[in-house]
Amino acid sequence: MSTEFGTGQKWSFGMGSFAQWFINSAFNIWVFTYYFTVIGLDVRWYMLAAVLWTIWNAFNDPLIGYLSDRANTRWGRRKPFIMLGTIPILILYIIIWLPPLPAGGNEIFTFLYLLLMLILYDTFYTMVALPYDSLFPELYTSVKERSQVNTIRQVLSVVGLLAAALVPGIVVAGELAPLEEQMSSYLLNGIITAVIIGISLLISLKWGVKERKEFKLDYQQQPKFFESLKYSMKNKGFVLYTIMFFLYEYVLLLLATIVQIFGRELLDASPFETSIIMGIMYIVGLASVALWRWLDVKIGSKKGYAIAIVAYFFASLPLMFVDVYLIAVVIAVFMGIGFGGMLYFIYLIIADVIDEDELKTGVRREGAFFGITNFFMRLSMILSIVTIGIVFVQTGWEIYDPLVDVTFGLRLLFIVIPGIALGISLICLYFFPYSKSYVQEMKEKLTELHESKMGKVE
Repeated sequence: MSTEFGTGQKWSFGMGSFAQWFINSAFNIWVFTYYFTVIGLDVRWYMLAAVLWTIWNAFNDPLIGYLSDRANTRWGRRKPFIMLGTIPILILYIIIWLPPLPAGGNEIFTFLYLLLMLILYDTFYTMVALPYDSLFPELYTSVKERSQVNTIRQVLSVVGLLAAALVPGIVVAGELAPLEEQMSSYLLNGIITAVIIGISLLISLKWGVKERKEFKLDYQQQPKFFESLKYSMKNKGFVLYTIMFFLYEYVLLLLATIVQIFGRELLDASPFETSIIMGIMYIVGLASVALWRWLDVKIGSKKGYAIAIVAYFFASLPLMFVDVYLIAVVIAVFMGIGFGGMLYFIYLIIADVIDEDELKTGVRREGAFFGITNFFMRLSMILSIVTIGIVFVQTGWEIYDPLVDVTFGLRLLFIVIPGIALGISLICLYFFPYSKSYVQEMKEKLTELHESKMGKVE
């Protein structure tokens, strides 16, 4: 089967992945560090904000996914949401660095500002990211084309991760700088990031975001909101994927949230030096994409993802004992190989779930599926913050104090707890039903179904 889209369209579409990973990874890496170590917000206030934020997400993510499935406009089902969310998300990423400082020990206004920013940020981020992610399995339906575009997306995702780690690391002032200088540097970081994200989303919207004609009438047969949720959660493959995706995001968020503190406290590294460690892991992950794509073709996504999980975990184990910066850099090289595989496969295997669902229902319901997974991604955010909060409270670190010894707690958060999460993922993957042969059978049936749909549209 020949590809329908050209190389320029595919790379332009991939710029959306760059934008998502840049802004959301920068958000996850730097917002907690900023509010905890610079603004001085008690970690328990941050935990409460994360809980309330997640309650909002219980409605926000599935609802936007459902609405995008049922939308019918001259621009298609997904593109209008991306267009509406772009400008607000750029503005919010700038003003989130302008909270009121706690006055006289009263942190309530800082907390309320943070909560408002979290809720607004997530709402508009979902409007951009969820329809964009929904378009990937919808646009690229063959194994070959989907693998090719997924490789492009993951390459640009890793570039986004690199930018999220390195760009702020260059701009952000160290902990010894005056408070005003630190706050100004974070604001400058927000402005620079917003400009880069704005340009990349414009490219993606202009040349990359398309809609396939054969799915033009699918909105007419979409189930109602609660019926869609109920049906999705009865899908065994989707339930297993959701658990794996939740745990993947949980691990990623744990690392992103504490990496700067881990580098500062255990490796005596500056913000930029810590960013270098993450940058190396991302660069190696980027280089390893070719390996994982080859394995995907040879043995299938299910087995490839299992190998990636095992490779990452064993590479991370030496960090339980290391406190030398240069050794940590070397470890990051080996961690990057497994990380690249996890990143490659986690956003690929859900496409098989959605394909099977279309064979059963006759319609594409990417929005419903991604709405649910995005909700659980937000749950992973709250679990990561609560996990960090519990460990910090148990070590006497409710409020940032460089004199408190948190060595064991940070190692627990960085290696042990992620290892447990990845072990559970392997168990889920064992029961995940989409083998390489079964996926190939689905592709043959989908080709016939899409031809039938195109005939109805024409």
